[in-house]
Amino acid sequence: QEPPQTLVLLTVAGELHSYSEVCEALSTLEVALGFLATTGGEPHMQLSCYLEEVLQMANQMAPHILKVLSTCYLKHCVALWQLLASLKSENMLRLKRDPFVGVSKEYKQALGEDEHRLLTCFFSKNSADSFLLEMHEFLVLVLKKPNAPDTYKPNWLKVTLLSYMERKDLDIPYDVETLFPEEILLSHYVEAWKFIAAF
Repeated sequence: QEPPQTLVLLTVAGELHSYSEVCEALSTLEVALGFLATTGGEPHMQLSCYLEEVLQMANQMAPHILKVLSTCYLKHCVALWQLLASLKSENMLRLKRDPFVGVSKEYKQALGEDEHRLLTCFFSKNSADSFLLEMHEFLVLVLKKPNAPDTYKPNWLKVTLLSYMERKDLDIPYDVETLFPEEILLSHYVEAWKFIAAF
């Protein structure tokens, strides 16, 4: 798996105009990921071809969604899932819904004025789009688990997330590693993600 070019992700995000379109694209991709996990696939095959020819899902999807997914290949599926899952949460926030219902209240502490200032300062000087996607993935795949507070104490957001990225063998953006504010704790995780997503 590898991430597509940033332009491809921006195009996908720009073409999905509503919450329902994001949800349809995400659920379609999750079906594809389920099959790929079991049977594998040719990394350089277009995702739309896989959906149409291998899974024969063409008449189960809106043509617009199929067209949007045609910009990616199978090797981009995990990065595309990260983007679509994050877009779904962002859309839910816009609709005044809580995308993080299952997350422990230990990770939902409000940000104070200092934390707002630190995050604003960091994100006004640094581009950390991939870091934001990793933050969201960690939130929905790890912190949403009922036993998460037993493993991940509500401190050290940066250290916890960087070690998660290292376990995935990802390159850590230099600016995140050196400049992301240590004062933002794991207890601020949900509110920090919401603040950054709206930035």
